[in-house]
Amino acid sequence: MSKNFPSSVPSIVISGPSIVTEYRKVQLQCITTKEHKNLLWYFSSNEPGAQYKPLQSSSSVRLRSNGSTVDIRCVNENHVGSYRCCANGSVCNQTSLFVLSAADNHSSLRPADKPALNSGVFDVPGSGSFSLSIYHARLSEDIYITRESSVSLCDFFLTRGRECFENRSPNMVSYNVRNATMEDSGRFDIKMLVNQHWEQFHLHIMIRGIPTVHMNSYSILKNTSHINLQCHGNAYPPPNITFSYTPCNPMEMTNLNSLDRRHCGGITTLPQHLERYSLFNYTTNYEVVVPSWPIETGPGIVFCHATNSEGSTATETFLYVRNFPDPMVLSVISPTDVILYHDVVNITCQVDVYNFTNQFTIHHGGSSFDLIGQRHHYAWVGTFLVHINNASHNEVFCTAHHTNGAILMKKLELLVKYPSKPHILSTNDTVNTTIASGVHLRLECDIVGTPTPDIVWIKNDDHLRDKHGHIIGITLHRNETGATYKCLGKNRFGTAIKTWNIVKEGVVMLTLYNILRFKPMVVNNWASWWTDKWYGPTCSKQIFHGNSLLTATKPLV
Repeated sequence: MSKNFPSSVPSIVISGPSIVTEYRKVQLQCITTKEHKNLLWYFSSNEPGAQYKPLQSSSSVRLRSNGSTVDIRCVNENHVGSYRCCANGSVCNQTSLFVLSAADNHSSLRPADKPALNSGVFDVPGSGSFSLSIYHARLSEDIYITRESSVSLCDFFLTRGRECFENRSPNMVSYNVRNATMEDSGRFDIKMLVNQHWEQFHLHIMIRGIPTVHMNSYSILKNTSHINLQCHGNAYPPPNITFSYTPCNPMEMTNLNSLDRRHCGGITTLPQHLERYSLFNYTTNYEVVVPSWPIETGPGIVFCHATNSEGSTATETFLYVRNFPDPMVLSVISPTDVILYHDVVNITCQVDVYNFTNQFTIHHGGSSFDLIGQRHHYAWVGTFLVHINNASHNEVFCTAHHTNGAILMKKLELLVKYPSKPHILSTNDTVNTTIASGVHLRLECDIVGTPTPDIVWIKNDDHLRDKHGHIIGITLHRNETGATYKCLGKNRFGTAIKTWNIVKEGVVMLTLYNILRFKPMVVNNWASWWTDKWYGPTCSKQIFHGNSLLTATKPLV
Protein backbone atom coordinates (compact mmCIF):
# COMPACT_ATOMS: atom_id res chain seq x y z
CA MET A 1 0.00 0.00 0.00
CA SER A 2 1.16 3.54 -0.71
CA LYS A 3 1.78 6.19 1.97
CA ASN A 4 0.56 9.78 2.07
CA PHE A 5 3.08 12.39 1.03
CA PRO A 6 3.06 16.20 0.75
CA SER A 7 1.40 17.43 -2.45
CA SER A 8 4.76 18.60 -3.80
CA VAL A 9 6.10 15.06 -3.58
CA PRO A 10 4.54 12.40 -5.83
CA SER A 11 2.89 9.36 -4.13
CA ILE A 12 3.40 5.88 -5.57
CA VAL A 13 1.10 2.88 -6.00
CA ILE A 14 2.20 -0.54 -7.20
CA SER A 15 -0.42 -2.58 -9.03
CA GLY A 16 -0.17 -6.31 -9.65
CA PRO A 17 -0.81 -9.65 -7.93
CA SER A 18 0.75 -10.67 -4.64
CA ILE A 19 0.05 -14.42 -4.79
CA VAL A 20 0.62 -16.14 -8.14
CA THR A 21 0.83 -19.65 -9.56
CA GLU A 22 4.21 -20.94 -10.62
CA TYR A 23 5.43 -20.47 -14.20
CA ARG A 24 2.90 -17.80 -15.12
CA LYS A 25 3.70 -14.32 -16.42
CA VAL A 26 3.51 -11.54 -13.81
CA GLN A 27 3.43 -7.80 -14.37
CA LEU A 28 4.09 -5.18 -11.66
CA GLN A 29 3.34 -1.58 -12.52
CA CYS A 30 4.52 1.52 -10.69
CA ILE A 31 2.00 4.39 -10.82
CA THR A 32 2.72 7.94 -9.63
CA THR A 33 0.58 11.06 -9.28
CA LYS A 34 2.48 12.69 -12.15
CA GLU A 35 4.77 11.43 -14.85
CA HIS A 36 8.38 10.78 -13.83
CA LYS A 37 11.17 9.60 -16.00
CA ASN A 38 13.37 8.45 -13.14
CA LEU A 39 11.56 5.38 -11.71
CA LEU A 40 13.83 2.73 -10.23
CA TRP A 41 13.01 -0.82 -9.08
CA TYR A 42 14.73 -2.70 -6.26
CA PHE A 43 14.41 -6.33 -5.14
CA SER A 44 15.11 -8.16 -1.86
CA SER A 45 14.69 -11.89 -1.18
CA ASN A 46 14.02 -11.05 2.50
CA GLU A 47 16.54 -13.67 3.56
CA PRO A 48 18.53 -12.79 6.71
CA GLY A 49 20.97 -10.03 5.83
CA ALA A 50 19.53 -9.53 2.37
CA GLN A 51 19.56 -5.94 1.09
CA TYR A 52 17.56 -4.22 -1.60
CA LYS A 53 19.46 -4.32 -4.89
CA PRO A 54 18.64 -2.52 -8.12
CA LEU A 55 16.53 -4.76 -10.36
CA GLN A 56 18.18 -5.49 -13.69
CA SER A 57 16.72 -6.89 -16.90
CA SER A 58 17.55 -10.54 -17.49
CA SER A 59 16.28 -13.58 -19.34
CA SER A 60 13.32 -13.84 -16.93
CA VAL A 61 12.85 -10.19 -15.89
CA ARG A 62 12.22 -7.31 -18.26
CA LEU A 63 12.11 -3.63 -17.32
CA ARG A 64 10.19 -1.22 -19.56
CA SER A 65 12.17 1.69 -20.99
CA ASN A 66 10.58 4.27 -18.65
CA GLY A 67 11.04 1.98 -15.66
CA SER A 68 7.33 1.99 -14.76
CA THR A 69 6.70 -1.71 -15.39
CA VAL A 70 8.40 -4.99 -14.48
CA ASP A 71 7.54 -8.14 -16.48
CA ILE A 72 8.48 -11.53 -14.98
CA ARG A 73 8.09 -13.99 -17.82
CA CYS A 74 8.03 -17.29 -15.91
CA VAL A 75 7.72 -16.78 -12.18
CA ASN A 76 9.18 -19.35 -9.76
CA GLU A 77 10.46 -19.55 -6.19
CA ASN A 78 13.53 -17.43 -7.08
CA HIS A 79 11.26 -14.44 -7.64
CA VAL A 80 9.71 -14.58 -4.17
CA GLY A 81 10.48 -11.49 -2.10
CA SER A 82 9.84 -7.76 -1.90
CA TYR A 83 9.77 -5.35 -4.87
CA ARG A 84 10.30 -1.63 -4.29
CA CYS A 85 9.62 1.21 -6.73
CA CYS A 86 11.16 4.66 -6.11
CA ALA A 87 10.74 8.05 -7.76
CA ASN A 88 13.57 10.60 -7.64
CA GLY A 89 15.43 8.17 -5.41
CA SER A 90 13.48 9.30 -2.32
CA VAL A 91 9.75 8.46 -2.56
CA CYS A 92 9.18 4.70 -2.58
CA ASN A 93 6.52 2.01 -2.19
CA GLN A 94 6.85 -1.76 -2.09
CA THR A 95 4.93 -4.99 -2.55
CA SER A 96 5.61 -8.68 -1.92
CA LEU A 97 5.34 -11.66 -4.28
CA PHE A 98 4.40 -15.22 -3.18
CA VAL A 99 4.42 -18.27 -5.43
CA LEU A 100 2.23 -21.41 -5.38
CA SER A 101 3.93 -24.52 -6.71
CA ALA A 102 2.79 -28.02 -7.57
CA ALA A 103 5.42 -30.02 -5.71
CA ASP A 104 4.62 -33.40 -7.30
CA ASN A 105 5.21 -34.55 -10.85
CA HIS A 106 1.60 -35.32 -11.77
CA SER A 107 -0.36 -32.25 -10.69
CA SER A 108 -0.38 -28.88 -12.41
CA LEU A 109 -1.21 -25.29 -11.54
CA ARG A 110 -2.67 -22.65 -13.84
CA PRO A 111 -4.38 -19.30 -13.52
CA ALA A 112 -8.17 -19.39 -13.43
CA ASP A 113 -9.91 -18.74 -16.73
CA LYS A 114 -11.20 -15.34 -15.76
CA PRO A 115 -9.79 -11.81 -15.48
CA ALA A 116 -9.30 -11.92 -11.71
CA LEU A 117 -5.60 -12.25 -10.85
CA ASN A 118 -6.12 -13.72 -7.40
CA SER A 119 -7.37 -17.18 -8.39
CA GLY A 120 -5.98 -20.37 -9.86
CA VAL A 121 -6.76 -24.02 -10.63
CA PHE A 122 -4.84 -26.95 -9.13
CA ASP A 123 -5.36 -29.93 -11.46
CA VAL A 124 -4.89 -33.18 -9.49
CA PRO A 125 -4.70 -36.68 -11.07
CA GLY A 126 -7.30 -39.36 -10.40
CA SER A 127 -5.07 -41.02 -7.81
CA GLY A 128 -6.02 -38.19 -5.46
CA SER A 129 -2.43 -37.65 -4.25
CA PHE A 130 -0.83 -34.24 -4.55
CA SER A 131 1.73 -31.91 -2.97
CA LEU A 132 1.28 -28.15 -2.81
CA SER A 133 3.92 -25.63 -1.74
CA ILE A 134 3.60 -21.93 -0.94
CA TYR A 135 6.87 -19.96 -1.17
CA HIS A 136 6.70 -16.81 0.89
CA ALA A 137 8.91 -14.05 2.24
CA ARG A 138 10.14 -14.26 5.80
CA LEU A 139 8.21 -11.18 6.73
CA SER A 140 4.95 -13.12 6.34
CA GLU A 141 3.34 -13.31 9.75
CA ASP A 142 0.82 -16.12 9.12
CA ILE A 143 -0.44 -18.34 6.28
CA TYR A 144 -3.72 -20.31 6.14
CA ILE A 145 -5.51 -22.48 3.59
CA THR A 146 -9.17 -22.97 4.48
CA ARG A 147 -12.32 -24.51 2.98
CA GLU A 148 -15.59 -22.63 3.41
CA SER A 149 -13.75 -19.88 5.35
CA SER A 150 -13.31 -21.90 8.54
CA VAL A 151 -12.01 -25.46 8.02
CA SER A 152 -8.30 -25.79 7.40
CA LEU A 153 -7.11 -27.75 4.37
CA CYS A 154 -5.83 -30.72 6.38
CA ASP A 155 -8.85 -30.80 8.69
CA PHE A 156 -11.11 -30.89 5.65
CA PHE A 157 -9.38 -33.93 4.13
CA LEU A 158 -8.84 -35.73 7.43
CA THR A 159 -12.52 -35.54 8.37
CA ARG A 160 -13.30 -37.19 5.04
CA GLY A 161 -10.96 -40.09 5.72
CA ARG A 162 -8.02 -38.88 3.58
CA GLU A 163 -4.38 -38.41 4.51
CA CYS A 164 -2.98 -34.91 4.91
CA PHE A 165 0.36 -33.62 6.21
CA GLU A 166 1.40 -30.00 6.72
CA ASN A 167 5.03 -28.82 6.91
CA ARG A 168 6.24 -25.29 7.64
CA SER A 169 9.68 -23.75 7.20
CA PRO A 170 10.86 -20.10 7.39
CA ASN A 171 10.08 -19.46 3.71
CA MET A 172 7.69 -22.26 2.67
CA VAL A 173 4.48 -24.03 3.70
CA SER A 174 3.77 -27.38 2.07
CA TYR A 175 0.83 -29.81 2.09
CA ASN A 176 0.85 -33.47 1.13
CA VAL A 177 -2.56 -35.12 0.54
CA ARG A 178 -3.21 -38.78 -0.28
CA ASN A 179 -6.28 -40.73 -1.48
CA ALA A 180 -8.50 -37.73 -2.17
CA THR A 181 -11.42 -38.25 -4.56
CA MET A 182 -13.26 -36.18 -7.13
CA GLU A 183 -16.00 -35.47 -4.57
CA ASP A 184 -13.40 -33.59 -2.45
CA SER A 185 -12.89 -30.99 -5.18
CA GLY A 186 -13.72 -27.40 -4.41
CA ARG A 187 -12.48 -23.91 -3.67
CA PHE A 188 -9.88 -23.32 -0.96
CA ASP A 189 -8.87 -19.86 0.21
CA ILE A 190 -5.22 -19.00 0.81
CA LYS A 191 -4.75 -16.12 3.24
CA MET A 192 -1.44 -14.45 4.16
CA LEU A 193 -1.01 -11.80 6.82
CA VAL A 194 1.68 -9.37 5.60
CA ASN A 195 2.39 -6.13 7.46
CA GLN A 196 -1.00 -6.43 9.16
CA HIS A 197 -2.75 -6.71 5.79
CA TRP A 198 -4.45 -9.89 4.52
CA GLU A 199 -3.57 -11.06 1.04
CA GLN A 200 -6.01 -13.64 -0.34
CA PHE A 201 -5.99 -16.13 -3.20
CA HIS A 202 -8.77 -18.51 -4.34
CA LEU A 203 -7.38 -21.92 -5.25
CA HIS A 204 -9.73 -24.37 -6.98
CA ILE A 205 -8.41 -27.86 -6.23
CA MET A 206 -9.91 -30.06 -8.96
CA ILE A 207 -9.38 -33.81 -8.60
CA ARG A 208 -9.90 -35.87 -11.73
CA GLY A 209 -12.35 -38.74 -11.70
CA ILE A 210 -14.63 -40.98 -13.73
CA PRO A 211 -18.03 -39.31 -14.32
CA THR A 212 -21.00 -40.12 -12.14
CA VAL A 213 -24.35 -40.06 -13.94
CA HIS A 214 -27.90 -39.70 -12.64
CA MET A 215 -31.30 -39.61 -14.31
CA ASN A 216 -34.82 -39.67 -12.94
CA SER A 217 -37.48 -41.83 -14.57
CA TYR A 218 -39.79 -40.03 -16.98
CA SER A 219 -43.58 -40.21 -16.89
CA ILE A 220 -45.64 -38.44 -19.54
CA LEU A 221 -49.23 -38.58 -20.77
CA LYS A 222 -49.92 -40.24 -24.10
CA ASN A 223 -50.97 -36.97 -25.76
CA THR A 224 -47.60 -35.35 -24.89
CA SER A 225 -45.62 -34.58 -28.03
CA HIS A 226 -42.26 -33.46 -26.54
CA ILE A 227 -40.20 -33.99 -23.40
CA ASN A 228 -37.05 -32.51 -21.80
CA LEU A 229 -34.38 -35.14 -21.17
CA GLN A 230 -31.94 -34.38 -18.34
CA CYS A 231 -28.73 -36.01 -17.17
CA HIS A 232 -26.60 -34.70 -14.30
CA GLY A 233 -23.72 -35.76 -12.10
CA ASN A 234 -20.10 -35.07 -11.23
CA ALA A 235 -17.05 -35.23 -13.45
CA TYR A 236 -13.64 -33.65 -13.90
CA PRO A 237 -12.63 -32.92 -16.58
CA PRO A 238 -16.10 -32.03 -17.89
CA PRO A 239 -17.61 -35.01 -19.70
CA ASN A 240 -18.91 -35.60 -23.19
CA ILE A 241 -22.58 -36.64 -22.92
CA THR A 242 -24.53 -38.89 -25.29
CA PHE A 243 -28.25 -39.61 -25.03
CA SER A 244 -29.91 -42.61 -26.67
CA TYR A 245 -33.32 -44.23 -26.62
CA THR A 246 -34.92 -47.59 -27.37
CA PRO A 247 -38.66 -48.36 -27.42
CA CYS A 248 -39.90 -51.33 -25.36
CA ASN A 249 -43.03 -53.39 -24.85
CA PRO A 250 -44.75 -51.54 -21.95
CA MET A 251 -46.02 -54.78 -20.37
CA GLU A 252 -42.40 -55.91 -19.94
CA MET A 253 -41.23 -52.64 -18.34
CA THR A 254 -41.35 -53.81 -14.73
CA ASN A 255 -37.67 -53.83 -13.73
CA LEU A 256 -34.63 -52.46 -15.54
CA ASN A 257 -32.27 -55.06 -14.12
CA SER A 258 -34.38 -58.02 -15.18
CA LEU A 259 -35.75 -56.60 -18.43
CA ASP A 260 -35.26 -58.94 -21.38
CA ARG A 261 -33.92 -56.60 -24.07
CA ARG A 262 -35.53 -58.76 -26.73
CA HIS A 263 -38.73 -56.93 -25.81
CA CYS A 264 -37.11 -53.65 -26.92
CA GLY A 265 -36.35 -52.23 -30.35
CA GLY A 266 -33.25 -50.71 -31.85
CA ILE A 267 -31.27 -47.95 -30.15
CA THR A 268 -31.48 -44.40 -31.49
CA THR A 269 -28.67 -41.98 -30.57
CA LEU A 270 -29.80 -38.39 -30.20
CA PRO A 271 -27.78 -35.75 -32.10
CA GLN A 272 -25.42 -33.96 -29.72
CA HIS A 273 -26.19 -30.55 -31.17
CA LEU A 274 -29.55 -30.79 -29.38
CA GLU A 275 -27.85 -30.86 -25.98
CA ARG A 276 -27.64 -27.85 -23.69
CA TYR A 277 -24.74 -27.98 -21.20
CA SER A 278 -24.71 -26.30 -17.81
CA LEU A 279 -21.16 -26.52 -16.43
CA PHE A 280 -20.65 -24.96 -13.03
CA ASN A 281 -17.28 -23.22 -13.05
CA TYR A 282 -14.60 -24.75 -10.86
CA THR A 283 -16.85 -27.50 -9.52
CA THR A 284 -17.32 -31.05 -10.71
CA ASN A 285 -21.06 -30.56 -11.19
CA TYR A 286 -22.60 -30.73 -14.63
CA GLU A 287 -26.09 -30.87 -16.10
CA VAL A 288 -27.08 -31.63 -19.67
CA VAL A 289 -30.58 -31.16 -21.08
CA VAL A 290 -32.09 -32.12 -24.41
CA PRO A 291 -34.99 -29.66 -24.63
CA SER A 292 -38.26 -30.53 -26.35
CA TRP A 293 -37.33 -33.96 -27.71
CA PRO A 294 -40.24 -35.35 -29.81
CA ILE A 295 -41.93 -38.51 -28.53
CA GLU A 296 -42.63 -40.68 -31.57
CA THR A 297 -42.25 -44.32 -30.56
CA GLY A 298 -43.90 -44.53 -27.15
CA PRO A 299 -42.49 -45.94 -23.89
CA GLY A 300 -39.00 -47.34 -23.59
CA ILE A 301 -35.55 -46.78 -22.07
CA VAL A 302 -33.51 -43.56 -22.09
CA PHE A 303 -29.71 -43.88 -21.80
CA CYS A 304 -27.18 -41.26 -20.69
CA HIS A 305 -23.51 -41.99 -21.39
CA ALA A 306 -20.78 -39.72 -19.92
CA THR A 307 -17.12 -39.90 -20.99
CA ASN A 308 -14.00 -37.96 -20.04
CA SER A 309 -10.25 -38.66 -19.99
CA GLU A 310 -10.63 -40.70 -16.78
CA GLY A 311 -13.25 -43.14 -18.05
CA SER A 312 -16.89 -43.68 -18.96
CA THR A 313 -20.13 -44.21 -17.07
CA ALA A 314 -23.67 -44.84 -18.30
CA THR A 315 -27.08 -44.97 -16.70
CA GLU A 316 -30.54 -45.75 -17.98
CA THR A 317 -34.11 -45.11 -16.91
CA PHE A 318 -37.62 -45.93 -18.04
CA LEU A 319 -39.69 -43.52 -20.08
CA TYR A 320 -43.30 -44.26 -19.13
CA VAL A 321 -46.18 -43.13 -21.31
CA ARG A 322 -49.48 -43.14 -19.40
CA ASN A 323 -53.16 -42.67 -20.12
CA PHE A 324 -53.60 -40.64 -16.92
CA PRO A 325 -51.35 -39.03 -14.26
CA ASP A 326 -52.19 -41.33 -11.32
CA PRO A 327 -51.40 -45.05 -11.17
CA MET A 328 -55.14 -45.84 -10.79
CA VAL A 329 -58.38 -44.17 -11.90
CA LEU A 330 -61.94 -45.11 -10.87
CA SER A 331 -64.62 -43.10 -12.66
CA VAL A 332 -68.22 -43.06 -13.94
CA ILE A 333 -68.79 -43.47 -17.67
CA SER A 334 -72.57 -43.04 -17.65
CA PRO A 335 -74.88 -41.44 -16.86
CA THR A 336 -72.83 -38.37 -17.71
CA ASP A 337 -74.98 -35.78 -15.93
CA VAL A 338 -76.05 -36.92 -12.48
CA ILE A 339 -76.68 -40.28 -10.81
CA LEU A 340 -80.21 -40.95 -9.64
CA TYR A 341 -81.79 -43.61 -7.49
CA HIS A 342 -82.66 -46.72 -9.51
CA ASP A 343 -80.05 -45.82 -12.15
CA VAL A 344 -77.75 -48.41 -13.68
CA VAL A 345 -74.29 -46.84 -13.49
CA ASN A 346 -71.50 -47.74 -15.92
CA ILE A 347 -68.12 -47.50 -14.11
CA THR A 348 -64.54 -48.06 -15.27
CA CYS A 349 -61.47 -48.96 -13.21
CA GLN A 350 -58.06 -48.40 -14.83
CA VAL A 351 -54.42 -49.03 -13.84
CA ASP A 352 -51.12 -48.70 -15.66
CA VAL A 353 -49.94 -51.66 -17.68
CA TYR A 354 -46.57 -51.06 -15.99
CA ASN A 355 -46.21 -53.18 -12.85
CA PHE A 356 -49.90 -54.18 -12.68
CA THR A 357 -51.85 -57.24 -13.81
CA ASN A 358 -55.20 -57.07 -15.59
CA GLN A 359 -57.08 -58.54 -12.62
CA PHE A 360 -59.52 -56.35 -10.67
CA THR A 361 -61.78 -56.98 -7.69
CA ILE A 362 -64.91 -54.83 -7.37
CA HIS A 363 -66.77 -54.22 -4.07
CA HIS A 364 -70.25 -52.66 -4.06
CA GLY A 365 -73.36 -52.92 -1.88
CA GLY A 366 -71.86 -55.61 0.35
CA SER A 367 -70.86 -57.95 -2.49
CA SER A 368 -67.66 -58.51 -4.47
CA PHE A 369 -66.76 -59.89 -7.87
CA ASP A 370 -63.62 -60.35 -9.97
CA LEU A 371 -63.08 -58.62 -13.28
CA ILE A 372 -60.55 -59.13 -16.09
CA GLY A 373 -59.40 -55.89 -17.68
CA GLN A 374 -58.61 -55.22 -21.32
CA ARG A 375 -55.63 -53.22 -22.52
CA HIS A 376 -56.32 -49.73 -23.85
CA HIS A 377 -53.15 -47.91 -24.90
CA TYR A 378 -51.04 -47.94 -21.69
CA ALA A 379 -53.66 -49.03 -19.15
CA TRP A 380 -55.66 -52.08 -18.09
CA VAL A 381 -59.33 -51.14 -18.20
CA GLY A 382 -62.16 -52.94 -16.44
CA THR A 383 -65.76 -51.79 -17.06
CA PHE A 384 -68.77 -52.91 -14.99
CA LEU A 385 -72.36 -51.97 -14.06
CA VAL A 386 -73.78 -51.25 -10.60
CA HIS A 387 -77.44 -50.74 -9.64
CA ILE A 388 -78.25 -47.87 -7.28
CA ASN A 389 -81.25 -49.09 -5.28
CA ASN A 390 -80.73 -47.30 -1.97
CA ALA A 391 -78.44 -44.91 -0.11
CA SER A 392 -76.08 -47.74 0.93
CA HIS A 393 -75.09 -48.24 -2.71
CA ASN A 394 -73.27 -44.94 -3.08
CA GLU A 395 -69.74 -46.36 -2.53
CA VAL A 396 -67.74 -48.44 -5.01
CA PHE A 397 -64.28 -49.95 -4.36
CA CYS A 398 -61.84 -51.23 -6.98
CA THR A 399 -58.78 -53.30 -6.10
CA ALA A 400 -55.88 -53.76 -8.56
CA HIS A 401 -53.05 -56.28 -8.19
CA HIS A 402 -49.39 -55.27 -8.48
CA THR A 403 -46.94 -57.67 -10.10
CA ASN A 404 -45.01 -57.85 -6.83
CA GLY A 405 -48.09 -59.13 -4.99
CA ALA A 406 -49.19 -55.84 -3.44
CA ILE A 407 -52.66 -54.42 -3.98
CA LEU A 408 -53.87 -50.92 -4.77
CA MET A 409 -57.43 -49.92 -3.79
CA LYS A 410 -59.43 -46.85 -4.74
CA LYS A 411 -62.87 -45.72 -3.50
CA LEU A 412 -65.47 -43.86 -5.55
CA GLU A 413 -68.28 -42.05 -3.72
CA LEU A 414 -71.35 -41.57 -5.88
CA LEU A 415 -73.51 -38.48 -5.40
CA VAL A 416 -77.04 -39.87 -5.79
CA LYS A 417 -80.13 -37.65 -6.21
CA TYR A 418 -83.87 -38.08 -6.65
CA PRO A 419 -85.14 -37.49 -10.22
CA SER A 420 -87.53 -34.69 -11.22
CA LYS A 421 -88.97 -33.55 -14.55
CA PRO A 422 -88.16 -30.06 -15.83
CA HIS A 423 -90.61 -27.52 -14.44
CA ILE A 424 -90.99 -23.75 -14.19
CA LEU A 425 -90.49 -22.19 -10.76
CA SER A 426 -92.68 -19.14 -11.41
CA THR A 427 -96.48 -19.38 -11.75
CA ASN A 428 -96.65 -18.28 -15.39
CA ASP A 429 -95.32 -20.21 -18.32
CA THR A 430 -96.20 -17.29 -20.67
CA VAL A 431 -95.21 -13.65 -20.24
CA ASN A 432 -96.71 -10.81 -22.34
CA THR A 433 -94.88 -7.49 -22.35
CA THR A 434 -94.05 -4.39 -24.40
CA ILE A 435 -90.73 -2.61 -24.71
CA ALA A 436 -89.67 0.67 -26.25
CA SER A 437 -87.52 0.72 -29.35
CA GLY A 438 -83.84 0.11 -28.59
CA VAL A 439 -84.46 -0.89 -24.99
CA HIS A 440 -82.66 -4.00 -23.70
CA LEU A 441 -84.72 -6.62 -21.90
CA ARG A 442 -83.41 -9.36 -19.61
CA LEU A 443 -85.09 -12.76 -19.97
CA GLU A 444 -84.61 -15.31 -17.20
CA CYS A 445 -85.50 -18.96 -17.76
CA ASP A 446 -86.46 -20.43 -14.38
CA ILE A 447 -86.78 -24.04 -15.51
CA VAL A 448 -85.27 -26.53 -13.07
CA GLY A 449 -85.15 -30.29 -12.66
CA THR A 450 -82.94 -33.27 -11.82
CA PRO A 451 -80.76 -33.87 -13.74
CA THR A 452 -80.25 -30.17 -14.45
CA PRO A 453 -82.05 -29.44 -17.72
CA ASP A 454 -80.19 -28.36 -20.83
CA ILE A 455 -81.44 -24.92 -21.91
CA VAL A 456 -82.16 -23.98 -25.53
CA TRP A 457 -83.36 -20.51 -26.64
CA ILE A 458 -85.72 -19.98 -29.60
CA LYS A 459 -86.85 -16.78 -31.31
CA ASN A 460 -89.80 -16.98 -33.68
CA ASP A 461 -89.19 -20.72 -34.12
CA ASP A 462 -85.45 -20.19 -34.90
CA HIS A 463 -82.81 -21.75 -32.63
CA LEU A 464 -80.54 -19.08 -31.11
CA ARG A 465 -77.26 -20.95 -31.14
CA ASP A 466 -75.32 -18.02 -29.70
CA LYS A 467 -77.53 -17.80 -26.58
CA HIS A 468 -76.60 -20.03 -23.63
CA GLY A 469 -77.51 -20.40 -19.98
CA HIS A 470 -80.61 -19.41 -18.01
CA ILE A 471 -80.34 -15.64 -18.61
CA ILE A 472 -80.06 -13.74 -21.90
CA GLY A 473 -80.44 -10.12 -23.00
CA ILE A 474 -82.58 -9.16 -26.00
CA THR A 475 -83.70 -6.04 -27.89
CA LEU A 476 -86.04 -5.50 -30.81
CA HIS A 477 -84.43 -4.24 -33.97
CA ARG A 478 -85.66 -1.05 -35.64
CA ASN A 479 -87.67 -2.92 -38.24
CA GLU A 480 -89.17 -5.40 -35.76
CA THR A 481 -92.66 -4.83 -34.36
CA GLY A 482 -92.54 -7.79 -32.01
CA ALA A 483 -91.10 -11.24 -31.35
CA THR A 484 -91.80 -14.45 -29.49
CA TYR A 485 -88.98 -15.92 -27.37
CA LYS A 486 -89.01 -19.37 -25.83
CA CYS A 487 -86.65 -21.25 -23.56
CA LEU A 488 -86.75 -25.05 -23.59
CA GLY A 489 -85.41 -26.96 -20.59
CA LYS A 490 -84.86 -30.66 -21.26
CA ASN A 491 -83.46 -33.62 -19.30
CA ARG A 492 -83.92 -37.35 -19.71
CA PHE A 493 -87.30 -37.20 -17.98
CA GLY A 494 -89.01 -34.54 -20.06
CA THR A 495 -89.19 -30.96 -21.36
CA ALA A 496 -90.61 -27.66 -20.09
CA ILE A 497 -91.18 -24.49 -22.13
CA LYS A 498 -91.46 -20.86 -21.09
CA THR A 499 -92.66 -18.20 -23.57
CA TRP A 500 -92.30 -14.40 -23.84
CA ASN A 501 -94.60 -12.47 -26.26
CA ILE A 502 -92.95 -9.09 -26.83
CA VAL A 503 -94.24 -6.15 -28.90
CA LYS A 504 -92.83 -2.71 -29.49
CA GLU A 505 -94.69 0.22 -27.90
CA GLY A 506 -96.76 2.44 -30.26
CA VAL A 507 -96.98 -0.14 -33.03
CA VAL A 508 -100.37 -0.49 -34.82
CA MET A 509 -101.17 -4.17 -34.79
CA LEU A 510 -104.83 -3.89 -35.79
CA THR A 511 -106.78 -0.94 -37.31
CA LEU A 512 -110.28 -0.45 -35.84
CA TYR A 513 -111.57 2.22 -38.20
CA ASN A 514 -114.64 1.00 -39.97
CA ILE A 515 -114.68 -2.13 -37.77
CA LEU A 516 -117.16 -2.87 -35.03
CA ARG A 517 -116.32 -0.64 -32.07
CA PHE A 518 -117.83 -1.99 -28.91
CA LYS A 519 -118.85 -5.46 -29.98
CA PRO A 520 -117.25 -8.86 -30.25
CA MET A 521 -115.18 -9.26 -33.39
CA VAL A 522 -113.57 -12.16 -35.17
CA VAL A 523 -109.86 -12.04 -35.95
CA ASN A 524 -108.40 -15.09 -37.69
CA ASN A 525 -111.37 -17.12 -36.46
CA TRP A 526 -110.61 -16.26 -32.81
CA ALA A 527 -113.19 -14.31 -30.78
CA SER A 528 -111.92 -11.30 -28.85
CA TRP A 529 -113.86 -8.88 -26.66
CA TRP A 530 -113.12 -5.20 -26.92
CA THR A 531 -113.55 -3.00 -23.89
CA ASP A 532 -114.99 0.42 -24.40
CA LYS A 533 -112.08 2.27 -22.79
CA TRP A 534 -109.49 3.95 -25.02
CA TYR A 535 -106.08 5.10 -23.78
CA GLY A 536 -104.13 8.30 -24.31
CA PRO A 537 -104.10 10.96 -26.97
CA THR A 538 -103.30 8.45 -29.69
CA CYS A 539 -106.65 6.77 -29.14
CA SER A 540 -105.07 3.33 -28.73
CA LYS A 541 -106.05 0.31 -26.70
CA GLN A 542 -104.50 -3.11 -25.90
CA ILE A 543 -106.28 -6.41 -26.24
CA PHE A 544 -105.29 -10.03 -25.81
CA HIS A 545 -105.92 -12.20 -28.82
CA GLY A 546 -105.32 -15.74 -27.71
CA ASN A 547 -101.85 -15.63 -26.13
CA SER A 548 -100.83 -12.57 -28.17
CA LEU A 549 -100.88 -8.97 -26.99
CA LEU A 550 -102.25 -6.62 -29.68
CA THR A 551 -102.16 -2.82 -29.85
CA ALA A 552 -105.02 -1.11 -31.74
CA THR A 553 -105.37 2.56 -32.74
CA LYS A 554 -108.41 4.62 -33.79
CA PRO A 555 -108.07 7.85 -35.72
CA LEU A 556 -109.61 10.95 -34.19
CA VAL A 557 -112.80 12.06 -35.95
